[in-house]
Amino acid sequence: MKEIIIAFDIDGTLLNNEGIPPETPTYLRPKCGVNLEIVLLLQILSKMKNTKIYVWSGGGKDYAEQICRQYGFDKYVDRCFGKHEYDDTLFGKVDICFDDVHSCELAEKNIIVKMK
Repeated sequence: MKEIIIAFDIDGTLLNNEGIPPETPTYLRPKCGVNLEIVLLLQILSKMKNTKIYVWSGGGKDYAEQICRQYGFDKYVDRCFGKHEYDDTLFGKVDICFDDVHSCELAEKNIIVKMK
């Protein structure tokens, strides 16, 4: 059975940061800033037998891990990474990536999350 690696970005994808200044500390960001539909998708995909769920962020691995713990995503996630530090030779080629950035080409299939 082929394993499918699925990666989710944090800011603008799992979390909706509209109206929140980027310098606002994470602990002050409202929990209602979660994109419930995307989080539900992450939860559903984590239940599949042949999926690995990764969460990554341009803010780095520590930030990704912190957000996953803070919002309870960690129980659905296999690993966290800094987005641009990910090494597919070590961890495998990402098959599907969910991101809010239109120029994102970090996986075989890049799905751009519509926020508005």
